Amino acid sequence: MTALTDRLDRMAAQTRIAGPVTGLLRRLRRAGGNVALGLVDQALLSGSAFVLTIVLANVLDINSFGRFSVAWSFSILIEAVFLRGLFDDGLPATAHRIPKSRWPQLRLGLYLSSLLVSAALGLLLVVAGIVIVAIGGAAGGLVIATGLAIPAVRLQSMFRRIAYLDGRLPRAVASSLTYCVALAASAGLMIAPKLTGAAAAMACIAISAALAGSLLLFYTSELAWPQTRIFGGSLRRLFRNGRWFVATSLTYWIGSIGLIPVCGLLIGLDASASLRILLLVFAPLSQFCATMFSVRLPEIASELRAGRRSAVVAAARENAVLLGSIAAAYGAVVVLFRELILALVIHGQSYEVGTGSLALMGAAMALDAVWLGLALPLFATGRPQRFMLSRIAGLVALCCVLPFAAEAWQVMGAVAAMVASSAASVAVVVLTNSVREQT
Repeated sequence: MTALTDRLDRMAAQTRIAGPVTGLLRRLRRAGGNVALGLVDQALLSGSAFVLTIVLANVLDINSFGRFSVAWSFSILIEAVFLRGLFDDGLPATAHRIPKSRWPQLRLGLYLSSLLVSAALGLLLVVAGIVIVAIGGAAGGLVIATGLAIPAVRLQSMFRRIAYLDGRLPRAVASSLTYCVALAASAGLMIAPKLTGAAAAMACIAISAALAGSLLLFYTSELAWPQTRIFGGSLRRLFRNGRWFVATSLTYWIGSIGLIPVCGLLIGLDASASLRILLLVFAPLSQFCATMFSVRLPEIASELRAGRRSAVVAAARENAVLLGSIAAAYGAVVVLFRELILALVIHGQSYEVGTGSLALMGAAMALDAVWLGLALPLFATGRPQRFMLSRIAGLVALCCVLPFAAEAWQVMGAVAAMVASSAASVAVVVLTNSVREQT
């Protein structure tokens, strides 16, 4: 009898251990699958943009490629800073404050409102382009094409964001794959009859994004006409926090891509080109960190809704260590294989990209990765004010260091200013999280 009792006790103990372990492994497999799909999704989009840029640089004349780059940068500023900050960044926190049974109303409301805003902005550009064409301007066609691309890209971005929110990443991958195929086909049709031009290139992006976003037509059964109270409350919450997300994205843009024209003014156009090369070398790392952030954000928001605040703080620390370690390793590889990587990227062209600049850029990217992991709870709780505070601190540090460092060390000084900016942002997030844990 005693032996039987002991055996039953051992079996019960094994069951108690196996249960949590099995659940943990299941969550890890699910998280790993989501990360893998997120990486594939981001690789498709980023890879297609990279290849298209290389192709256009070779098939367009210098002036046409310059005009296209300006128009593309403007469209990215509208989408990545304004529209994404207004509708996307605060979505997980907003969605997890309402029952999932009402998410169909939220989905359709987001599609309608974001398309309305982006279409209004696009219409302004289309009208401006028509006016430019009427007065004989050469850039009218490009402005019109850019105006058409803005709502198309917004539709695709919102479809992918909702797929991430719902945890249905295969849909996001399908949308990105559709975009790649459509972009390759439209670019081929543009190049084959030699209809190359900045306006035609932007039109390819507009057509491809519209086709990729139209996949939502296969999932209309998951949409419902929003009730005024639910729709209005969700939009008010998004817009109330969205202004902070927009401002935060703008400060981040100023401290990264925005440094390219600033370096051109302070140092010269050669410095702008060199800084662009440095950012391009570290672009895969940036995309990886952004993907990890997008995958983890809905999960963190869900845990916070369930009241597991300690789990959220622990997850933020784990993500900070993980992303920071990966970024540090990436930077070390870039420095070690500098000659090979630069030969592949710039094809023997002469740029001011030395070992010191690469090492400093690696440090800046590693600090940014740590900051991204620590900022997860601030995004998940919809507290962009605290998130914005860290970026303001980074911007202040950048403005204090950049003029003197750029004058003394040229491009390497500009990158050193980025390191100072990232360090200040990390310090503020650490202090913010420490205060949050004590309250």
